[in-house]
Amino acid sequence: MHIISQVHSRACLLIEMATVPEPKRKTCSYSFHREPLTPLVELGSFVTDDRLKNFVGQYGDILTVLKTVVDPVPLQTLLQFYDPELRCFTFQDYQLAPTLEEYSILLSIPIQHQTPFLDVPKEVDFRLIARALRMNVKEVGENWKPCGEVVGLPLKFLLRVARDEAEKGNWEVFHAQLATMIYGIVLFPSMPNFVDHAAISIFIGRNPVPTLLADTYYAIHSRHGKGGAIRCCLPLLFKWD
Repeated sequence: MHIISQVHSRACLLIEMATVPEPKRKTCSYSFHREPLTPLVELGSFVTDDRLKNFVGQYGDILTVLKTVVDPVPLQTLLQFYDPELRCFTFQDYQLAPTLEEYSILLSIPIQHQTPFLDVPKEVDFRLIARALRMNVKEVGENWKPCGEVVGLPLKFLLRVARDEAEKGNWEVFHAQLATMIYGIVLFPSMPNFVDHAAISIFIGRNPVPTLLADTYYAIHSRHGKGGAIRCCLPLLFKWD
């Protein structure tokens, strides 16, 4: 009888524990602002099927990222489960975290065996930038502007130049300029309607995946428990989610 009584007591305790609700999770409200991308999407439509393979081979599947429509609801939900100590999303039975390999696959961009982007060069090499964007040095220098705390090229200028190249049928040049704009506005957003020096440097380095992943973690970690704007490549995070 004593054993039966103990079993009964333990069973009652387990039932009580099962009926106690879990502590309510503290939630934060995040915002996911994106710049209007219509001009870039329109330019992207110039990369027709016969030119798409060449574009993707050179720059990865960044056109798909450009055209991805971000639904903020899944991202809002995902961020509630971020664990700042483990640097991952912790659910009841499992954990999730974006990886270099996953981002590489989503972008169709291989990870280069080289030092990833660390910082913006202290001195602006206009020759290097002009060569990457297929422009002349004078044109780059004359349009190089400050914007807030960064420097770079206004999107309006790059859109005009790229349209001119498309009208001339200079597709290799157009592709390079379009890719640069996608880097600055979609992959590594900084200031509105502006492609900054950091984004251009990463484009030149041809190894964006490590920096994209680091940007994602930094954006989420720095706003955890505070809420507010998440500034990183939202379409890529959404595709991963």
